[in-house]
Amino acid sequence: MKIIVISPVRNEEEFLPITIKCMLKQTILPIKWIIVNDGSTDNTEKIIKKYQQKFNFISYLRLQDRGYRKPGQGVVEAFYAGFNSIRYLDFDIVAKFDGDLDFPPETLEKITHSFIKDPKLGITGGTRYERITSNGEFKKLRTPKGYVGGVNKFYRKKCFEDMGGLIKRAGWDGVDIIRAQARGWKTGEIESLKIFHLVPTGTSKGEGLKRACEKYGDVSYYMGGYFWYFILRVLGRSMERKNLFIGLYMLKGYFRSKSQGLGREPERFRHHLRNVQRQNTLYWIKLASKSFVKTIS
Repeated sequence: MKIIVISPVRNEEEFLPITIKCMLKQTILPIKWIIVNDGSTDNTEKIIKKYQQKFNFISYLRLQDRGYRKPGQGVVEAFYAGFNSIRYLDFDIVAKFDGDLDFPPETLEKITHSFIKDPKLGITGGTRYERITSNGEFKKLRTPKGYVGGVNKFYRKKCFEDMGGLIKRAGWDGVDIIRAQARGWKTGEIESLKIFHLVPTGTSKGEGLKRACEKYGDVSYYMGGYFWYFILRVLGRSMERKNLFIGLYMLKGYFRSKSQGLGREPERFRHHLRNVQRQNTLYWIKLASKSFVKTIS
């Protein structure tokens, strides 16, 4: 299967060399890797050009610096700048892939085999590991069943077309999952494929934990799922990071969007999302029950 990888990057001079070196070691290379420089002001451009000159499958696209980060929306706009430049190519899989990842040589090979093995698989990626702090231990992120994190997301071309591509707003990496599932596609991470996200969520320059959590609240309102499910996520994230302010910021983002009367996804989408949330809740209850039984036995 032919893979195209698109990597929107902005001020990634610290970790981009790691990502590039990992890509060069892949047992299966993409037919094209477009690195979109979203207005970086550091040495990101020099790093990309250094490798572009040596490897033909690497393409470089530079966007003008807008002067600020646009969490969610900016990354999708950069992705489409890259995607529109290669629409003429024949491909089977397109990936949105961050520039701050460390991943094993068999990553693209495992992705390819997963799509070949299951023709109904629409979206997949590796299992994301992150540090809670910049120098802490890498731990597997707890995510809902079927979810694939936005940092490494591989789409079957037909699925990408069926769901109408990506929305240009924060929450795109949750909306795409629900839209794909509603159209009969399977989604989910590959458990055996570990992807290490080198920049902890909410710590990027220009964003910060407060803004990231408020964004999560806004996204939850926009998607239109159960409020009780959102509260469970608020409690879960606060407990996971042992930080009460995380939950408060999430609530602030939710109610601010609600008070502003912002638009939401259509009812068909929301109905499917609520079904998924009920299933996820039962899934987590079963896992917690098994863990409890092991503890007392």
